[in-house]
Amino acid sequence: MSAGARRAEPQVQTVTGPIAASALGNTLIHEHLMVNLRCYWSPSDDPEIAFLPLAPERLGRIKANPFGVRDNLLIDEPPVMAGELRRYREAGGATIVDATPPGLGRDVRVLEWLAAQTGLNLIAGCGYYIKETHPPGTGSRSVDDLAAEMINDITVGMDGTDLRAGVIGEIGMGTFPMDPVERKVLRAAAIAQQETGCAIIAHSAPGDESPFEVLGVLAEAGADLTRVVQSHLDDRFRTDIDKYRRVADMGANLGMDTFGRHLYYQGRRRQLPTDDVRVSAIVSLIEAELVDHIFPAQDICFKHELGTYGGHGYDHFIRRIVPRLRLSGVSAREIDRILRLNPARVLSGHAAE
Repeated sequence: MSAGARRAEPQVQTVTGPIAASALGNTLIHEHLMVNLRCYWSPSDDPEIAFLPLAPERLGRIKANPFGVRDNLLIDEPPVMAGELRRYREAGGATIVDATPPGLGRDVRVLEWLAAQTGLNLIAGCGYYIKETHPPGTGSRSVDDLAAEMINDITVGMDGTDLRAGVIGEIGMGTFPMDPVERKVLRAAAIAQQETGCAIIAHSAPGDESPFEVLGVLAEAGADLTRVVQSHLDDRFRTDIDKYRRVADMGANLGMDTFGRHLYYQGRRRQLPTDDVRVSAIVSLIEAELVDHIFPAQDICFKHELGTYGGHGYDHFIRRIVPRLRLSGVSAREIDRILRLNPARVLSGHAAE
């Protein structure tokens, strides 16, 4: 590079093409747009409503048994989604990472349409989620073959199109210890990251041990953990700052990404934390000087979570949680870091201003 020449600005791949990392704006690192969660369907949770459509008179029962209602586990109405995303943009949002890989309902043509309809930057994911969503034959494929598929999605295009993925994930673990085929996909994700430089979004199994197993496998396979967001830690760790610090000390980032979800998971016999707990955790993490590792989002994936159906919607964090953070003493500069600068850095691999 000649003296005085400027280095090219870091780029991030959206479904409609690369953009400057500095243009991402406020970014939610872990959401789902078109998504099919029927791999988790548990009709025995509430048999009377298992096959009924989502409706206001059943909303309370559906929230109490979110996996029990088949209709609640499928989001596939593009016009409804366009309205949801416009509300997010009106609240100040600019970018959403759709961490929905094949097998979980990814629809790249709909993502392209939604980007055009809303003016948002939409970033698509690739790879595979938990074992139950893998296509037949995944178990017999090699790590290199799986990695090559992810690399193709990132460098050529997804699902026979020229629309390219911008992240790897969410790569899912359903159990601890993880299933061998999920370990294979995780190792393939590390190889794909080395080849493409893309960030990885990882989903750990329930409990507080799986995140460390996930990060250990990624590290052993050569992944750059500074470009890994370990998801759902607000649920896994609650307010245990020592566990968050262990993740950060490994170099990885903290997905605080279930804001707005106040549910009891009957199958897991576990109550998710409230937003009060999540806000308290973020405040404590900032006080512990871990602000550079914080990545908030909502992981919307149930139909009842959409504003159209009585839920909190994609605008929840910006409209309702950001003011609560300010009241808790979080500065405008720190909010800008967790919503804009941190995602831009991890998605592009370079610090943004």
